[in-house]
Amino acid sequence: MPTASRFFKELDFSDFYQRHKQESWLVHLALFGTTAVTAFLPVLYLLAPELFVLTILLGLLAVGIALPALAFLSLGKIKLDSRGIEISRLGSLDEKVYAWSDLTKITFAKNGQPSLEPNQLCLEFHRQPPLLLELSAISKLNLEAVISLALYYCPKVSIYPNETLAALGIKEKREIDPLDFTELWQSNLDQRFASTNFVPLEQGHRLQQAVTVLAQVASGGMSAVYLAKHDERGPVVLKESVFSGSRDNDKFKKAVELFEREATLLTTISHPRIVKIYDYFVEDNRHYLLLEHIKGKTLRNFIAKHGAVSERTIIEWGLQMAQILHFLHHLEPPIVHRDFTPDNVIIGEDAKIRLIDFGASSIFLGTATGTVVGKIAFMPPEQIKGKANLASDIYAFGCQMYFLATGQNPLPYEQNVLPKASTIKSINLKQLVNDCLKLELKDRTIRTKEIIDRLESLISSRASHAER
Repeated sequence: MPTASRFFKELDFSDFYQRHKQESWLVHLALFGTTAVTAFLPVLYLLAPELFVLTILLGLLAVGIALPALAFLSLGKIKLDSRGIEISRLGSLDEKVYAWSDLTKITFAKNGQPSLEPNQLCLEFHRQPPLLLELSAISKLNLEAVISLALYYCPKVSIYPNETLAALGIKEKREIDPLDFTELWQSNLDQRFASTNFVPLEQGHRLQQAVTVLAQVASGGMSAVYLAKHDERGPVVLKESVFSGSRDNDKFKKAVELFEREATLLTTISHPRIVKIYDYFVEDNRHYLLLEHIKGKTLRNFIAKHGAVSERTIIEWGLQMAQILHFLHHLEPPIVHRDFTPDNVIIGEDAKIRLIDFGASSIFLGTATGTVVGKIAFMPPEQIKGKANLASDIYAFGCQMYFLATGQNPLPYEQNVLPKASTIKSINLKQLVNDCLKLELKDRTIRTKEIIDRLESLISSRASHAER
């Protein structure tokens, strides 16, 4: 069975102290000197036995200098994975693991004191002495990897001074999209931190002589989401995308195609639990979607505030989500959503489920290959390989149910099963969720109709028990 640690590319810090090694000529000189002194000691003793005490003192001094120098030069690898930070030394079988679960505090320091202009990163742990890392020896990419993984696996960890993150150009995200971690291993540093000319719209900006931007809700890369007001429709959501590169570039064409696909999909869909699209237009080479504004909270924000929900609520919301997927999967042609996650589901003011985003959707084209989009923790292996199909949404549905019952993301790349501590106690409901969470495609045979039938059966069973 694949485990999470297998899929984390080892973040090799073998060059972690490269700067120090390059500038450590004094250390090498000390080693050379102590070696020479040690070799000369027997000769000194034979020539002048009366200097025996001096010989011993010189020998001890040589050892005292050599051991720290050897320790300094024997630093091996520092790697990150789902367990924590692992440190190994060259020529040693010993390895020390600083577990994310034991991490209590991250401090940016300068000469041992908290600072907004730090030269050290201090990680404090429950049962181990602090781990001190020199910032001058860490690339920006590796520093972001350390911070991102720490926040993902230990979201309650405190960072001090918090302002240092912004000063270093690192965004603090307590709910990290796991896809970001994959990009940390795969992306080129220059690409990740390259500046762009994208500037989000300002408050009051007018579009199409009918839409006024009220506030920016989110922004990332070359896109943004705004709360806006339409002269006739009232509050709306505006999604903006700017595609970089030449219009003749294949990547540019693909990006425009995907964006237009979302608009086309939404204009052809009419379902009370799926967000409506009002308009799609291009202005100043920027592409816009004008969407229905739905009051409520995303499922992720709701769970972050209230924690795991009751079994009854899980059944009710699960049925609504299953009905949405059933509708999509039975269109002609069927639609695979591919990004069915807590970030794309809204709990409305009526406590009902609404699906708000189709950014990763695709019309199901049989054997056509896809691109890897969505959130890794909610994606089965076939989707990660670019082979998403209807059963991939079933897996995401199971992950949603797991999230509702535990308040936690499922573990990516692993066979998840509901823990005993989940709010689901019904054996039948547990079995339903576990059936949806089958990691291997050949084992995940359940479809939306069966999910709906089993959930409705659970509702009927609960109602009959309540009447007794």
